[in-house]
Formats: sequence, C-alpha cells, structure tokens
Amino acid sequence: MSPVKLSGLVVTGGGARGAYQVGVLRAVNDILDGGAEPFDIISGISVGGLNAAGLASVPDDFAASTANLESFWRGLTTSQVFDPRLRKIFGTAIKLGFSMILPKRMAKAPRSLLDNTPLRETLLKKIDFDRIALAVEDNAITAISVTCSGYETGYAVTFFDKKGQNEDWHRVRREGRQRTLDIDEVMASAALPLLFPAVEIDGEFFGDGALRQTSPLAPSIHLGADKLFIIGTRDSTPEEPDLSDLKAEYPSVGDLGGYALDIIFHDSLESDIERLTRLNQLVSHLTLEERREANLKPIEVFSINPSVSLRSLARQHAPEMPRRLRWLIKRRTAASALGRIESYLLFEPGYIGALIDLGYADAMARRDEIVAFFRPEASSYTTTPNQDPTT
Repeated sequence: MSPVKLSGLVVTGGGARGAYQVGVLRAVNDILDGGAEPFDIISGISVGGLNAAGLASVPDDFAASTANLESFWRGLTTSQVFDPRLRKIFGTAIKLGFSMILPKRMAKAPRSLLDNTPLRETLLKKIDFDRIALAVEDNAITAISVTCSGYETGYAVTFFDKKGQNEDWHRVRREGRQRTLDIDEVMASAALPLLFPAVEIDGEFFGDGALRQTSPLAPSIHLGADKLFIIGTRDSTPEEPDLSDLKAEYPSVGDLGGYALDIIFHDSLESDIERLTRLNQLVSHLTLEERREANLKPIEVFSINPSVSLRSLARQHAPEMPRRLRWLIKRRTAASALGRIESYLLFEPGYIGALIDLGYADAMARRDEIVAFFRPEASSYTTTPNQDPTT
C-alpha cells in the first residue's frame, strides 16, 4: 500500500483579492461533496492567514468552514476593515508629518496611516482561535502556519502550530517558530507597512508576511506536505491596456502603490512555483536512495489563479468604494483605467461577491484536476506527475 500523502493548502496575499480564494475553496467543497477538512497542512500569508485561520477553526466540517468564510467576506465593507473617514486619515497624516520634523518628545509618530481596529474586532467575533489549537491537538489537521515579517531581525518568521516536539527551522532570512496561534499572528501577517500598524509578538514588531517571504511554499513543505494546493490572486492572463493615446506623466501615489502591491503579493509565489517545478524535474532523475541521502522528495503542485483581469473587475465595481477613499487614491492620468490598486482595496460586497463567484467558476472548470489531486485513485484524469498544471 502506498503511503498517504499529506496535502498542503497555500493561500497568500492580495488584500480584497483574498475573496477569490474563498470561491475556490467553496468549489473544492462541492467537488469533494463535503466532509472533513481535506487539507492536512494549512499555510497562510498576509490576507491568506485570515482565510487559513477561518478554515482551521472548523476543521471537522469543511462545508461549514467554507460557508463561514464566504459569509464573512460577502458581508465585508471597507469600514469593517479600516476607518475610511477623511478626518481620521488626514489627522494621522498630519501627525506623521510633524513627527518627522519635530523632536520625539513634542510629536509622537502615529503607528500607521489607517486604523484597522475594526478588522481585529470582526475577526475575534468570527474566528474561534481556541478551536484552532484544539484542531491541531486532536489531529483534525496536522499543522497550520501564518507567516509574518520581523522589522527588527528582517526575517520572514513562520509561526506554526503542530502537535508533538518542537520542530523550529532556520534558513537564510527565514525561520519557523512553533507556538499556539492567535489573533496577533493573523493581524501581523496582513499589516502592510505604513498603512496598518505593526503587531508586537515575542518582543518584536511584525508586519505583512509577504514582505520578506521569498519562498512562500516552504512553510507547508517544512511541515510535511507531499503535495500543494496553491490559490494565487494574480490574473492568469493580465490585460494589455491600449497606451497609444496615453501621454506619459509621472506615476501618482495610486500608481506606485498598485505596482508595489503587485510585486509584494505575487512575484515571490510565481518564482517559488517555478523553482519547485524545476526541482521536481531534477528529483525525478534520482534513485530512491539518492533522494533519501539528499533529503529530497517530489512535491506535487496544483495552482489556480483568476482567469480574468481583476483590474477590469475592480473598474466595474469602483463606484462602490467610499467616495473619500476613491478621492485619496485617484490618479491623474489615463492610467487610472487600470484599476490596479482598487483591486486590492475595494472591500465592498459587489466586488467581493464577484471575486468569490469567479473563484468558484474557475475551480469548477478544473473539476477533474481537483479530483485527481485529492483522490487520484478515483480519477480518470491524468497529468504529468509533479508538474505545476499552470506551467
């Protein structure tokens, strides 16, 4: 009998785009016809940490956990994520400016531009963190992890909970620390610098996990995953805007912010999938003895990304964004049609619902591949072993 392979879920960052992950997970539940949590190991980074915690808090009922996540996301509004009032934002910005020119004793710097207290309060109501610890203790899941970026050490720190002896790991600028996960790790993992406040954990302040995590697949593999189910949030086929009549002007703050978020949330994931695919090809040429000596094993990879441009989708729903927030990120050039930064910050029901529906449709379109990933013995679908289906 072949040994049971542990499946790992990898959900990374993307702000509001994290709703797409929920649609994919709901489709997985429908394809597998419910049951217990199909993922043995759940790894979240940035907003993916929120979704990871939501899943792990109801590990014995995958249908219920995905339904809870969907209900949370569909009911989300900007004011439940951060305080969008102009007087609040401008007041903070003024304090920040004074703190840069006046002595510290005269002007204390604010911790962030935006106040995300509403999100913390909402998550505490929606996610039972005690149940996550119980899920690990009862072996309902093998492990869960959330990755954050340490501002003092400059390390990507993966906080993980796994039953048994301490299994911390250390790599170049990356490490894993075993602990019981709580709201602080989730909030820190999604705390973009300047925008949201850093969170203190173990005497160090931490921010968004995507900032330093150059190997987003590594936590699941360290925790024992033999195959990875990866839900990305970057368009598979990005739209190519018509720039023929665009007059070149210096990028606005909104332009630069959108580009920065694209890089932070997506480039490392795509590079890591490519590296793993190449490593799998190398491992396939080794004998079993050589694999054991080198401590290498093939990792099966399934990844899924939005099939349509999320910038286009965000443009359609842009009027839903609070007017004051639209004014703040408004661009000055024709590049405003791209809708890039809006696709990350549009926490409103219309756009969120469209993302969930898109994730569901994309996953259902790949039903056979998903069945093959979870139940290869019951599937007639064949793929090249250990190869990323999107490569």
